[in-house]
Amino acid sequence: MTKDIYGNALSTSSRQAAETFGEALRQIRTYHGDPIATLDRALDLDPQFSLAWTTRAVVLAQLTDRLYADEVARSLRAAAASPMNDRERGHFAGAIAWAEGRFHEGTAIFGRLAQEYPLDVLALQNGHVGCFFTGRQFDLRDWPMQAMRAHRHGDEAWHAILGMAAFGLEECGDYVRAEAMGVEAIESEPADAWAAHAVAHVHEMRGDVDEGRGWLEGTADGWSTDCGFAYHNWWHLALLHLDREDHKAALKLYDERIRPKDEANIVLEMLDASALLWRLQLEGVDVGDRFQRLAKAWERTIDDGVYAFNDLHAVMAFLGAGRSHDAERMLDSMRRSAHGMGDNAAMTREVGLPAAEAFIAFTNGRHAEAVEKLANIRGIAQRFGGSHAQRDVLSLTLLHAAMRAGMKSTAEAFAAERVAMKPYSPWAARLSRHARNVGAGASAPAK
Repeated sequence: MTKDIYGNALSTSSRQAAETFGEALRQIRTYHGDPIATLDRALDLDPQFSLAWTTRAVVLAQLTDRLYADEVARSLRAAAASPMNDRERGHFAGAIAWAEGRFHEGTAIFGRLAQEYPLDVLALQNGHVGCFFTGRQFDLRDWPMQAMRAHRHGDEAWHAILGMAAFGLEECGDYVRAEAMGVEAIESEPADAWAAHAVAHVHEMRGDVDEGRGWLEGTADGWSTDCGFAYHNWWHLALLHLDREDHKAALKLYDERIRPKDEANIVLEMLDASALLWRLQLEGVDVGDRFQRLAKAWERTIDDGVYAFNDLHAVMAFLGAGRSHDAERMLDSMRRSAHGMGDNAAMTREVGLPAAEAFIAFTNGRHAEAVEKLANIRGIAQRFGGSHAQRDVLSLTLLHAAMRAGMKSTAEAFAAERVAMKPYSPWAARLSRHARNVGAGASAPAK
């Protein structure tokens, strides 16, 4: 019987195909290389390798980009026509759910697979990524912790289990254990981009600016080369530079690491680009024509309606570029999504749409309206996915809106919260000063 690198049975009789699939599993685990190309090589060796087809579909579906819909569908058709064992049928069911926009169901299927087959690290990672996209922060923590019962130091995927647990612990506010597990993961596998990212989140959430910069710069050799996740870790480093008010360094990272090519077509990279530029613009930084170039890349997504979190970041780019017509077109698309099927309808209705409306109101000078809309959704914003660090753009925009609306007490409240959570953050201290000076002749940074 052929097995994967973790010890799970595979429905392929080709050892070469299984070995090539193992290469893809390692790439998926560390976010290095091109797992789609490697899966395609495995499928050349065995065109009826069902789990390779299914995994291909999941990797593409979890990019949350309609651009890959045809390839997802082709992969699923081929998987359906190939032999599967019970575990592989579970993967197929999870992939179908994801492809059809039933993100919570697909995520839960992978989570249950990881519980039933604790050696199935692929199922665990698929479920973990799903938890990130759907805001299931406790499952994000708990599923890797459950998997630890079947893995130990020195095992093939021990570093990945630790890295996933570290990120889940961070999202649940357990920063001490999150940092310890993330550091151990990197000591075990320096190329684990997700584990490095988990510790970066710890420093971001605590406001440990210098420690965070040291961590990311010190581990970059492991995760920065041939890594499909490097742009996001560079984004975290840019946020730390922004915290120190080193706008030049943040823009340098944007140009060289986060968005080096205007023609790049990866939505998750475009998302980080929007998020950084919006924060810089909130701080009154001139970002040149970067928003205009980025907005052009977002044009193709206006009518897609795949994932509300992405849609909000497209709105940011359009607003930053002064393309209010396109921002309104995206808003109309989101309204259609809110009345559609699948989990994105609820994500859009509950969080994405009011957030987009608030950002448009903010840009148009209706700051009090932006405050009310963002304050109403901020406590449930995890429902449309992302991390605490990513969703912080809502809180930052809310705080700036309150200051610009002259809502001194509200601004002081949100600024005080920020200082309490990040007592060593220079950014938090600056915002607190601005909030205290509302109405006293000083103002927040101009947009």
